[in-house]
Amino acid sequence: MPSLPQTAGADPAAAAAAARPPRRKELSNLQFALVVTVPVLLFLLVVVAYPLGYALYLSFHEIRFFGGYSAEFVGLANYKAALADPKFWRSLGLSLRFTVETVVLTIGIGLALALVLRDLKPRWRWLRAMIILPWAVSPYGAGIFFAYFGRGQTGIGTALISAFGFDGTLNLITQAAVIEYLALGAAWNMAPLVAFFLLANMLTTPKRLYDLAKIDRMRSYETFWHVTLPPLRFTLFVFTCISTVLALKTFDYIFTETQGGPGNSSTVLTYLLYQISFVNLDLGYGAAMSFFLLALILGTTGLIYALWGRREERK
Repeated sequence: MPSLPQTAGADPAAAAAAARPPRRKELSNLQFALVVTVPVLLFLLVVVAYPLGYALYLSFHEIRFFGGYSAEFVGLANYKAALADPKFWRSLGLSLRFTVETVVLTIGIGLALALVLRDLKPRWRWLRAMIILPWAVSPYGAGIFFAYFGRGQTGIGTALISAFGFDGTLNLITQAAVIEYLALGAAWNMAPLVAFFLLANMLTTPKRLYDLAKIDRMRSYETFWHVTLPPLRFTLFVFTCISTVLALKTFDYIFTETQGGPGNSSTVLTYLLYQISFVNLDLGYGAAMSFFLLALILGTTGLIYALWGRREERK
């Protein structure tokens, strides 16, 4: 290969450096972070910040559609009206009841499923893949299924007990028990995902820890508390937060299953917002009430983090 011509007295290293193509300047950590996050922030600004800001604008106005669109500024009147509305407080109580029961059932069923799936014999391990199927059902589909199952005379439950020779009907959608029935269906939909992640955590726990527990003659509940549970605590915390947020903002599942009934016994806050905003077309009042729901979600998750999440971070 012919060498580059060199000028007498020229430094070979300098000539070689001049012949190389210029290096591209590497991005700093800050520049890389901006390149990655700025498009996402712009997207969120369009799809989140603008609707949120417009909802805030509506909450300070009384919106009318009859006789033409009009928006009259009323200040905090919509917020005061919500705080003085008995329907708001009743729906808030139903939302909290539904959320607590849903979260407890979701975490409890998910943990129990994970324990069962962990101990499956090899020929039954295909069930680990099948167990995720209920989570693949949309909340809309889950609502339709549980609506047909829980109805009195025309429900699937009534057909099942009749097939076994029992008389009567099985009506699970009653004013007294509808929230519990809704929570059970929501947990059925969400618990498989919780079980899937908990199972993944369990399978990474070193087997020697269980061998040591046997040497120490630990009982089953002691092994669970001291060996199985500690690695799962952060995952349980994360899914408690996720389940709480999803339960508080649940609408489509309740809409398809009970439509707020019987009567108004399952009119949670999200369903009341739907009635006010899209049935009664009182957008200003509905927007103000939606910010109470937002505050409830932020406050609840913040409380869970303060009571539980901080301890997990310190471990």
